[in-house]
Formats: sequence, structure tokens, C-alpha cells
Amino acid sequence: MRTNVEAFAAAARLATLCQSGASPQAVWSSLDSVLAEVFGHRLFTVLLYDGPGERLVRVYSSRPDVNPVGGVKPVTPSMWTTRVLIEGQPYIGSNKADLREVFADFETLWAIGCESVLNIPIRHSGKVLGSLNLLDGPANYVPADVDAARLFAQLGTTAALEDFARVLGHRYAAA
Repeated sequence: MRTNVEAFAAAARLATLCQSGASPQAVWSSLDSVLAEVFGHRLFTVLLYDGPGERLVRVYSSRPDVNPVGGVKPVTPSMWTTRVLIEGQPYIGSNKADLREVFADFETLWAIGCESVLNIPIRHSGKVLGSLNLLDGPANYVPADVDAARLFAQLGTTAALEDFARVLGHRYAAA
């Protein structure tokens, strides 16, 4: 991660965009750039969590050739599901073995040089709306990245709520 001052400046730019009423896609695109600047990534995706439908729906991808928007992933019981989607806690994977353990499409990720991951839940009223997913070369993400990453995820909450209604066909219910 870059310095705290640089991360704060990037967050402030993103907050200004979010406050302007920008579309969710504009927010995700800006978030893509900001997260590349602050943390680095080879792939950035945004997934919405449809708990009742037991699925994750991709609403943004920095690499639509590899992970297209609109892609759906089934949610199955796992350590990752419990940690990120149920408990709302970040997940850091540092190597190929970690990616193989949590992602069915690990070979696709490896093929584009992804060997580490930082998954940060997007939360609203204590519930998980989805996740920001940054993937990069080996051991790129560390626990010290989590606090700043949570800030960026929170800045994406309004965009996630708007996309929830548009993509999943119903409003998000916190209760």
C-alpha cells in the first residue's frame, strides 16, 4: 500500500465522486483506478451477494475478457463464504494454494498472473451486500491493508445498493 496520505487523498477523490450522484458503473470504474493506485491489482471485480438466491453476481470487472460482468457464481458452504459473506470479514490469500482453496476458477486466475487476493465485504446496516475483490501477483496483500480497504468498500455502499436493485431485481433489505 502507498502511504496513508496518498490513500486518504485517493479516498477523498472517490468520496467526492460518490457524493456527486455518479452512476454505479462510474463509481466502480473510479474505484478500480484508485485501488490500483493504492494497493495494485491485475484483476478487480465487484460481486453482489444474493443470499436468498445463493449466488454472487458480478457487476464490475477490470478484465471482462476473463471475468465478464453479469457472471454468476454459486455460493456454497466454505471457509470463504463464512468469513466474507456471513461474518463480513476480509479474506487475504497470499499464494496459488490459497486461491485454489477458495476459487473454483483458480486456473483462470493463475493464467493472468493472479496468485494473491484481498476480498473486502461491502456492508450496509451490519449485513453484507457483496465484496470488492483485488487479485495480483504473489503475496501482494497483507493484514495492514485491511483498514484502508474497508474504507474503500464502504465508499462503494451506495453504488452497491443501486446495483442491487438494478441487477437482482429487488431492493436490498437489511433486516
